[in-house]
Amino acid sequence: MSAIVLDPGLPEGHRRLMATRPELLPPAPERPAWGGRTLGDVLAVLPQSALWGFLPLVVGLAHRGRIVLLTGLLLQGATLGVWIRYGFTTFFLAGSAVQALAFLALLALAGESPVAGYGRRHRGRYVTAAMLEPLDAALLERTVAATATVLRSRLDRDGLLDGIANRVILPRQEWDIAETLTELTRLRREQAGARSGRVTERISAMLESQEEALDVATRALARRISSLEEYARRTEEAEEVYAEWRTLRDLADDGDAYRELLSRTVRDDLAAGEVGELAERAERLEASLRESVEQARLAGLTLIPREG
Repeated sequence: MSAIVLDPGLPEGHRRLMATRPELLPPAPERPAWGGRTLGDVLAVLPQSALWGFLPLVVGLAHRGRIVLLTGLLLQGATLGVWIRYGFTTFFLAGSAVQALAFLALLALAGESPVAGYGRRHRGRYVTAAMLEPLDAALLERTVAATATVLRSRLDRDGLLDGIANRVILPRQEWDIAETLTELTRLRREQAGARSGRVTERISAMLESQEEALDVATRALARRISSLEEYARRTEEAEEVYAEWRTLRDLADDGDAYRELLSRTVRDDLAAGEVGELAERAERLEASLRESVEQARLAGLTLIPREG
């Protein structure tokens, strides 16, 4: 799946759908003729509508969905009832009417996907790796991976990274980086176009100066992305400690059950020692957890823009 970064200001429903199908982006800027419907759509809809008109149960069995299956079963029973009660001619006319309605309904559902429509509507407010030059696309993928690591972590969900509004700050950082990468790609392609023509000595000197500026900007952005990756790495490390601490804490909470089990076979003081060791391990790990989380928080705080 191609990496995609979306403007945090987009409607949440649009963002969610566009993020799931980035391969459908970007569409043509103009609305396609006939809503994107083609002769192929018509040819595909014709047999399906015929089945809905005369053999709807086949459609229901093919889709395997409960609602579609139930609809097909009821419709099949109705069409057979019409045939038995009113004869074949009425059955054929009724089936043809259902086929016509099904054809219109299926054709209405064909054409441009909602994702493509959103992409056309929100053009300029999303960036995919496919839209960028290879170097910039690689930087975008690193950014997306690091951001996802933090936002999907149990630490963030459980609020351990307090003081850092990850759900607000990271998408903004991600989008800012994506916009910068888009501009870098535009300038790289502009340079490539200039070099493909007649290059005089003065043009060459100008292009070299511009290329150096691009390199400086790329290195600066790469350092920013490295800071984001460091935050993600620290978060992963702290999350491993957090998972271990939660397991030990649960085991320590079950101390009474273990104490009772051990006391059946060994002395009570040994049983108490075994259980006490679990609690001590949990306490030591908790201290390590606090340190790991603090390191992650410090790495995250460096991403927060300074005011003034």
